[in-house]
Amino acid sequence: MDICDRINEIIKHENLNIASFARKIGIGDQTVRGVVAMRRNKPGFDFIMKIVQTFDWLNAHWLITGEGDMICENLLTIGGGKEDPSIEALLTLIREKDERIEQLIRENAALTAPCGPSASACGCAPSESAPASSPADTHA
Repeated sequence: MDICDRINEIIKHENLNIASFARKIGIGDQTVRGVVAMRRNKPGFDFIMKIVQTFDWLNAHWLITGEGDMICENLLTIGGGKEDPSIEALLTLIREKDERIEQLIRENAALTAPCGPSASACGCAPSESAPASSPADTHA
């Protein structure tokens, strides 16, 4: 079961459809549909965070990893509303992974972008500053 399946389980548990779930967590209907129904995307940090914040009965560790039970035995908050350290650690991990993904996307874009005027410097194209020699030039 992947995270999309787990989100579907939450929707079923709450007796909601995709549109009402989207409204409840404050995310666009098409964004939720793209994750849970069409499976085009995986949910990002903000999407997961809104789910965790909306459903206080939800075990965030289960949502993120699939380990444990969907329903948290104790509430996600302790004491005076302070987040459970394990939840905080998981959310930090997700944030770091999202940042790394964004970094890799930027690096990939830089590597696959056409070189433009610096093509000769990177070796993608012959230098325009040095004209190609003709056989007549070599017989002086």
